[in-house]
Amino acid sequence: MYSVIDIGSYTIRLVIYHVEPSVIKPILNNRATVGLASYIKKNCLTKAGINKLISVLNEFKSILNILPDCKVYPFATASLRNIVNSDDVLDIVRSETGFEIEILSGYEEAMFDYNGAIRDVSLDQGLLVDVGGGSTELVFFKDKKVLYAHSIPIGSLNLYTNYVKKIIPNKNEVNEMYKKVYSILENSIPFEKEYMSEPIVAVGGTARASASLYKKLKKTDSCDKFYSVDFFSKLIKQIEDKPQKLVHDILKNSPERIHTFIPGIIILKCISELYESSTVVTSTYGVREGYLSYILDKGEQ
Repeated sequence: MYSVIDIGSYTIRLVIYHVEPSVIKPILNNRATVGLASYIKKNCLTKAGINKLISVLNEFKSILNILPDCKVYPFATASLRNIVNSDDVLDIVRSETGFEIEILSGYEEAMFDYNGAIRDVSLDQGLLVDVGGGSTELVFFKDKKVLYAHSIPIGSLNLYTNYVKKIIPNKNEVNEMYKKVYSILENSIPFEKEYMSEPIVAVGGTARASASLYKKLKKTDSCDKFYSVDFFSKLIKQIEDKPQKLVHDILKNSPERIHTFIPGIIILKCISELYESSTVVTSTYGVREGYLSYILDKGEQ
C-alpha cells in the first residue's frame, strides 16, 4: 500500500491506495477541512495555522501507524507554495511530525493533475481545470500531449476571503470576482490557435460538488459525466433570483463548501467563457494520483 497527504489551501487529505500494475485504487480517503489560506497574514502562515497543520498531520500519522508497511508521501500545493515562511513551516512540521513535505511548483501541480485525470477520463484533447482553494491549474492538451500547463494564484478560498463579506456573494461581489479572474487569465495565459478547450476536464472539490449538484437538480442517476457549462450560469443567476434556494441546494449537497462553492463556480464560468468551452466532464482523479504515479515511476527507474 501507498499513501499521499495532499496539503491544500482548503482541505488536507490522506488517501491510501492499493497499487497493482497500471492500477491505482484508493481504499481510504480521510479529509480535514482546515482552510489554511485563511491563516495567512502578510504572506506568512501564522502560528495558529502551523499548529492546525501539525494537529491534522499527527491525526493522520496515528492512522498510518497501524499500517507500518504503507509508504507515505506528503506534498503541498498553493497552501505552502504562496507563502514567504515556507522553509520555517517545513522545519517545524518535520520536527513535530516527522513528515518531509514536498512543495510542488504550479507547473508540477498542473502536470500531476493532468497525469492523474487521464487515468479516469480518457480523452485525446481538452482543457483540464483544477480549481483549488489557493490556485487554479490549467492544462491544454491535444492528441494526448500537453501543449501548455500553467497555474494562476487564484482559487475558491482566497477569492472568497478577498471579495465576499457574508456566506454567499451578492451581485456586486460576483462582478468584482469576475473582473479579477478575467484579468489574471488574460494577463497570464496566452491563448494559441492549437490549444484545445473542448471539453473542460474539471478536477477538484468544486468540480465534484458541481457535478453532484447537477445530477441532484436534474434528478438523474446517469453515469454520463458530461454536462453543459450553462449550468454555471444558472447557478450564479440564482444569487439574484433565488438566493435562499441556492443556499439550500448547496447545504444539502456539499455543506462544507457553502462559502467557497460559488467563487469556484465563477472561476469555472470565466474559463469556459474566455476559452469558449461548451461542455464539462468531471474527473475523480487528479493531482494525488498523478503525484503517486510519478513517485512509482521514479522508483522503478
